[in-house]
Amino acid sequence: MQASRRQFVLALACAAAAPLPAAAATATAAAAPDGVALLRGWLRDTRSGSADFTQQVTDAKGARGAVSRGHFDFERPGRFRWSYSAPYRQDIVSDGSTIWTYDHDLDQVTLTRASRALAGTPAALLAGADIDAVFKLAALPAADGLQWVQATPRDNDSSFAWVRIGLREGAQGPELVRMQLHDAFRRTSDIEFSAQRRNPALPAATFRFAIPAGAAVLDQR
Repeated sequence: MQASRRQFVLALACAAAAPLPAAAATATAAAAPDGVALLRGWLRDTRSGSADFTQQVTDAKGARGAVSRGHFDFERPGRFRWSYSAPYRQDIVSDGSTIWTYDHDLDQVTLTRASRALAGTPAALLAGADIDAVFKLAALPAADGLQWVQATPRDNDSSFAWVRIGLREGAQGPELVRMQLHDAFRRTSDIEFSAQRRNPALPAATFRFAIPAGAAVLDQR
C-alpha cells in the first residue's frame, strides 16, 4: 500500500508543480465551461497552491483502504511538499531536482532524482504545453457538483489506464477539487482537496528537507 501511495503522490504532486503552460483557448461565453476548459484555465492561472487532502485507494476487488489525510503545498516549477498526518506520518518533499521521502515510523529517508521518479507516471497531465501530445482529453458528464475531464495516456505502456479530474468554477477562477487515478493493477486512488489557497507566497523553506539525525538514508539518485 505504501508503494501505491507514493506512486500516486509523485504523479500528482509533481504534476501540479510542473511549469506553467502557454495560454490555452477558453470556452466561449455562450456555453458553460466543461471539464476540459476548466482544466486548461486552472493550468494557465495557477502558479502555486496549498490545500488539505484526504486520499483513499480501492483495490481491484472493490475493497477500500484506510483514509489518509494530510497537507499539500506546491510552487512551479518543480517544488512541492506532500505531508501525510494519518493514519501514519510520511513527508515527500521536492526542491525541483531531488525528492526526499521520509517515513517517520521507519525513520528512513529515500532520495530520488525528480526526473527518474516521474518516469511512467501521469505527471505530464498537468505539465502544460505537451498535455495533448501525452494524453487524450475528454469531457465527462457533470457529477457531484463538479465538471469532470478524463485523460487517457496515448502511450500504451503507461502505468495508468486513466486519470479523472473534477473541477468547479470558483470566485477566482477554476478550482481543482478531486482527482482519481486508475492504474494497471486496477486500483483506483481517489483524492479530495479542501481549505485551498491559490497562488499564495510560500516560504522557500517549505521545499527544503533536512535529514533527521540518525535516520537511515537510501540514495537512489
